Amino acid sequence: MLVYNLPNTAAIYERFGGRLVSPGGAASLLGLSRKTIYTLGKREKIRVFHSTKADQWSETGRSWALIPLVDLRDYAERVGRPFPDLGPLPDDHGSPHPVDA
Repeated sequence: MLVYNLPNTAAIYERFGGRLVSPGGAASLLGLSRKTIYTLGKREKIRVFHSTKADQWSETGRSWALIPLVDLRDYAERVGRPFPDLGPLPDDHGSPHPVDA
């Protein structure tokens, strides 16, 4: 699993102007399953920011996951999937240094 190592959730929300969704929200926006969303993250087609805190009840083993809306919009454009107009999104395509966890 790819884990983006950012200090905390506040840093992630600040970086993307709060324009993030859960994997379930991402699945709904793209008309895909949550499993497919996680697969897109593993294939580095979209960024999935995971908590560094373990959670035995989570399907990923992490306590939370967040996905930037800009990644979903750009993915939808690349593959020709419909995506709702959500207004301007922060265009942060900088790549934080991922670490394996």
